[in-house]
Amino acid sequence: MLFRWFAEEGVEVALVEVGLGGRLDATHAWDGGVAAITNVALDHTAWLGETVTAIAREKAAIIERGDQAVTGATGPALEVIRRRARRMGVPLRTIEPPPVLGWDRDGIEVDLGRLGPTRISLRGRHQAENAGVADAVLDVLEVAGIATVAPEERRVGYATARWPGRLELLEVDGHEVLLDGAHNPSGAGALATALDDLRPYLAGGASPAPTPLTLVHGSMADKDVDGIIRGLDRSRALAGATIVATQVAGERAMPAAELARRWHAIRPGASITAIADVAAALDQALSGARGPVVVAGSLYLVGAARARWVGDRPLEPEVPAA
Repeated sequence: MLFRWFAEEGVEVALVEVGLGGRLDATHAWDGGVAAITNVALDHTAWLGETVTAIAREKAAIIERGDQAVTGATGPALEVIRRRARRMGVPLRTIEPPPVLGWDRDGIEVDLGRLGPTRISLRGRHQAENAGVADAVLDVLEVAGIATVAPEERRVGYATARWPGRLELLEVDGHEVLLDGAHNPSGAGALATALDDLRPYLAGGASPAPTPLTLVHGSMADKDVDGIIRGLDRSRALAGATIVATQVAGERAMPAAELARRWHAIRPGASITAIADVAAALDQALSGARGPVVVAGSLYLVGAARARWVGDRPLEPEVPAA
């Protein structure tokens, strides 16, 4: 994920999320602020390139002369970002993931250096990396003379943060429902780890034999669908889960029957049902669930679930409109 912070006349601080890549994104027109690249993983490969290095080049292009830069990237991606920062003469702050001190049903606690143990009200250990980058960005905003955020204000912000559709926990018709985009292999792996961490805190999870989960899964056909399934399949909490494959709206969507076939190939013998209509799939999952329900695989699917159960507007798309 990429962000830019800057100050303009009449605007104290603007936070602009880059839509896709960075090099050709419209937000690239702004500069002179703070450029942040949280991490780099394989996604949108049809547009950004088929390797982490190629994708990192697209993302690193948001770093311009006069900027400050922050990143949590590692490995080959970090080397690409470092080269870009050197070429632009930009100071780059690299961030190691802060230690995770613990977690519960509603968030995690991390050690944020000079802030010490800090509550993050977002679920999933991967949010520690995001919090580390966010805190470094606040430091750099102060260095750049754009904004100053006091330690106590930071703690309050981290402890009250909300992110719809990202390991969001709902109560629907007496069932706990977790919504998460997880639309690439990296996101699926993060969700798998988070489910294992969260399962003891959810309904039916404290016993030696936790109640099986129900997973509603939908994906775009141009994603690494097998990689996403393998990422989810690593979750111990999803062992024995009932899987409902569905099909979100749009021509890019993978048909439910094909998605079910992919699941059968990776998890033979599992209880897998294909229901193309999203509303019917969600209803079937709830009516047949013995434990919590997980809705994942596409932000379009999560948006449809929120629209049905929360009445909220759709979430941001996974790729820009053509």
